[in-house]
Formats: sequence, structure tokens, C-alpha cells
Amino acid sequence: MTNELEAIRDHYDSLPEPTPEAVARARAMLSTQAAVTTEMAPARRPLARRWAVRVGVAVGLAAAVTAGLVLVRAGDDPVPFGTTPASAAELLRHAASAAAREEVRPGPGQFVYVEQKDVTFASGSQGEYNQDVHREVWMPGGDADKALTRSTYGQIKVIGGGRPEHVQAPGTVEYQRAGQCRESPLSRPVPADGLPAEPDRLLAKIQRDAETFVQADQRRRGETNLSQNEIHMRVQKVIGSTLLRLAQNPLTSATTRATVFGAMSKMPTVTVVPELTDPAGRRGVGASIKFDSPGGWERGELIFEPTTYRFLGYRSWIGTQEGGRIREIPGGSTAVLSVKVVDSMPEVPKDAGKPLFC
Repeated sequence: MTNELEAIRDHYDSLPEPTPEAVARARAMLSTQAAVTTEMAPARRPLARRWAVRVGVAVGLAAAVTAGLVLVRAGDDPVPFGTTPASAAELLRHAASAAAREEVRPGPGQFVYVEQKDVTFASGSQGEYNQDVHREVWMPGGDADKALTRSTYGQIKVIGGGRPEHVQAPGTVEYQRAGQCRESPLSRPVPADGLPAEPDRLLAKIQRDAETFVQADQRRRGETNLSQNEIHMRVQKVIGSTLLRLAQNPLTSATTRATVFGAMSKMPTVTVVPELTDPAGRRGVGASIKFDSPGGWERGELIFEPTTYRFLGYRSWIGTQEGGRIREIPGGSTAVLSVKVVDSMPEVPKDAGKPLFC
């Protein structure tokens, strides 16, 4: 027995040190497992047996951390921690497993509270610019018509052209009720029963809807000479935009979000980006999808926490070809800071003005 233990020790000592990322993932896994074990703990074992079990778990965890791989059970999909996913499909499958466990359900008289940092993008005769916005949403359970959004505007960054005139000054606080304006920053939750709950069926439905929309839009514009390639690009853009909109909406149900990630995992045009940063400065791993068009392209990136694969936020980019040169500028982006249930929402001040873009 002594020789066997010495052989194990010698083998363990010869292994490389775990990376900081692997240690972080192991700690996250161990914390989760400890909580589950506490809730499900059976009758107390004899002391000697408890110590034996703890030693066994510790040795197994040490070996897993050293190897850079820890498996956490998430439904029927084990999630590997410690290494960057080999593909976007793998990343999105793990993100789907994580999303399925994050349901937020307000009770009677309660609200879903969402806090996020948005970076808006605008382009026009005054030029192109980004503006930071701290956005808060209160969504009553079961009554989206009574939702409220509060936006606190921050700094403006000019990308090209002069400084825009028709913008909210930094520090401005704006309130907007659901339905108050034609254009709204408030995305309503998508009913879980309104979409297929299986990724393949969801993808097929979105593709059918996209084809129908593009055909109707083509007739509305009176376009009769579009090539099949351009029609295909338009359909793919609608498909990708629809999936990204569902994925990035923090009010999308956990079931629907998991299905959306599963559907995106089946798209060969989605790629993995190992290092991304959301608007709040948090580092993550991303899934990127690009839509081509005759004059350029758009690219959307979903960002996930590298330890748990929890959704962090979204970034977009706009690419153009100008005089043979390729130019890519940042579009809108969002960092989801908090999603939780609260018991109240603020009153709109009596002197609150009408939203600027309303």
C-alpha cells in the first residue's frame, strides 16, 4: 500500500501546475457541488468513512485540476471547464445547458428587474457616434404593458464626422413606459409557448419565416432582378438577426434561450472567439456570426463567462467597403449586469420629460 501511495505521489508531483483559469473553474464547480451536497445530504456517516470520502474527492479534484479538465453535470450535458471550447457549436451547447438553469419567475405583485450597460450606435448626416447608457427595466410578472425603463445617459464617443446635436446630454435620466413610444429600448419577453422547444424545429421555423419576410419585402420594394445569391444573403441575415435578438434579450425565458443557443450551435457560419470583453469590461469567450451583404457585412458576438458559460452580453460590428478599403466600426453592444426578482418599481417623477426619441 505504501509503495502504491508513493507511486501516486511521484506521478502527481511530476504533473504541470494547473493554470489560474483551471483553478477558478474548479473552485466554482466545488462551490456548486458543495451546495448541492448540503441540500441532498443523507444521514451522517461514521467519522472515519466521512474522512475517507473527503480524501477521495480531494484527490480526484486535484487530478482533474492538474489535467485542466473538470466535468460538471448540467442536465444531460457534461460541461468541460479548464479549456477554451474547440468550436462555437461546443460553446453554445454548454451555454444552452447553463441557460436552462437560470429561470427567473416573479410571483404576484413582483417584477423582473434587469440592469445593463448599453453602448448605442447612431449614424446620419451629423456623423457616427456611440453613447454609453445605464439601462434599468422593471417588468411586472404577467403584464408587460405596465413595464418601465429608466435610462441614464453617459459619455458620447464620436467615431466620424462632427459632434452630434440631437442626443441626450450625459447625466440625463429618462423614463419610458411600455407602449409610450414607437421606438423603444424595451424588448418584451417572448412567450415560451410561442416558439418550438427543440433546436432543429426552431431553426426550421425561423428559416421559413425569414424566407417569407424576404419575399414580401422584395415585392414591397418592387425588386424583380435580385440574384439568388443576394436573396440568400438577406435570408441568412434575417435568420441570424432573429436568433441574436432572442439570445441577447435578458427577458427571454430560460427555456427559449437554451433552445436558441442549441439552434445556433447547428449553424456552420458561427465561430468561436477565445477572448472578448463586454461593455462592462468583463472578459469572456464568444460566439460570432457574420452576415454578408453586397456593400459590406454585419457581425454579432455573444459573450459568455468562461467559468460557467453564463451569458454576459453582446457586441456588434458594421463592416463597409469604401474605395477598395475595408472599414469596420463598433455597433451597439450590451452588458447584462443583473437579472433578478424585486418587489417594487420606482414612480415616474411628475416633472419627467418625454423621451428624446419618442
